Amino acid sequence: MNTTGSYRLARLYLDKHYLSYTYEELRNLAYIMYMIQNQMTYYIAAMTDVMAYIDTADDSVTFVEPPSTADKSINYYQLFEEIKSVLTV
Repeated sequence: MNTTGSYRLARLYLDKHYLSYTYEELRNLAYIMYMIQNQMTYYIAAMTDVMAYIDTADDSVTFVEPPSTADKSINYYQLFEEIKSVLTV
């Protein structure tokens, strides 16, 4: 990563290619990293519940209620619709 003081830019290099960010853009990215980390933690924690729900719902044609112990951070109705759209193709 190189910074250019006169233009207030930061450049992230990968081989010959680079991305330019302003300092304000980098600051905003740093602020949302905490939210992204929390969201990924929720997804990882819910992974076993989601896999169990998929095993239950893949043979059904109507919405299947998740068990009461299932993770509440997952929208199971939307997940059911996604399962049906993927499996019917």
